[in-house]
Amino acid sequence: MLRPAGDGRLEITVRDHGPGIDPADLPHVFDRFYRARTARALPGSGLGLAMARQIAHSHGGELTAHPAGGGGALFRLVLPVEADADPHG
Repeated sequence: MLRPAGDGRLEITVRDHGPGIDPADLPHVFDRFYRARTARALPGSGLGLAMARQIAHSHGGELTAHPAGGGGALFRLVLPVEADADPHG
């Protein structure tokens, strides 16, 4: 979902309906190389969310993770909007 977040910012929300994020893991999901106990047997290096947050920060934004009501996870990306920016670079 895309919506205005106020103060010249846009919010993009992505929700999944999977098992969600364990509350004990939630403070660490954006740490480089962090792998939740339940994900350690799966492929991956624990860099994806750390990279996503760094990219958001490099564009003046913020990426956060939350439990979703009814199960699953909710990721929220808030980015500033520059009204007079040239869309063609």
